[in-house]
Amino acid sequence: MEFDSENIQNKSEKPFEPGAARYGNFINYYQFNSVSKRLNAIPPNLLLDFKRSPVLCLDIGCNSGELTTGLYSHLRSELPDNIEFFILGIDLDSNLITRCKESNVYTEHITYQQMDIMSDSSQLQLFLQKFNQTQFDLITCFSTTMWIHLHHGDEGLNQFLKFISELGNYLLLEPQKWTSYKSVIRRMKRLQCKTFTLEKLKIRDTVDHLLKNFYLKNVINIYKFEETSWNRSLFLFKNDKSI
Repeated sequence: MEFDSENIQNKSEKPFEPGAARYGNFINYYQFNSVSKRLNAIPPNLLLDFKRSPVLCLDIGCNSGELTTGLYSHLRSELPDNIEFFILGIDLDSNLITRCKESNVYTEHITYQQMDIMSDSSQLQLFLQKFNQTQFDLITCFSTTMWIHLHHGDEGLNQFLKFISELGNYLLLEPQKWTSYKSVIRRMKRLQCKTFTLEKLKIRDTVDHLLKNFYLKNVINIYKFEETSWNRSLFLFKNDKSI
């Protein structure tokens, strides 16, 4: 499934309501999901296993960039001086990416790109080619799997998981629970917006699906971090076939 992500805020027939963001592109997301509380759950020495420079990270669904910026500072603090660290942040929403670029204080090390990873990944390959790499060392995906699942169904979710498991060495994922899906439906109905059909989805426990059915046998869950204050867990996966 493909959709035009250049101006996704204008897709609704009604005036855009921040709480009715159909792609998770909330304009004030970090007012409700604290950057600092998320970072507190992530050990700053997460990247110390990487001895090769540069270390490349892909942040999927970067929103307005606050967490991407915080993640760079948080992980950079423990890396040796001779290891360079670069992040590519991507999001569907061109308005959010504009905000990312305007507030970017690490312009030499953080790049932002508007793109739909489900329809075109060419920009990812171009980024990797700049560093003569074929994989990202770390891929982060915070509270994004639900939106991919809602728009692309079970097959789309599985395709996404397979794709990132091949694209990254380590995967740091924060999947939403089924209660979040139901909350989206209630919110959409309350705001009288077009909603989603949950009955079509057979995968009801994304966390269990990740842990038991990750698409590459060589991808293993190596750590579960503590839950955030909004009751979501962070999972770290490793691709054993990665260099």
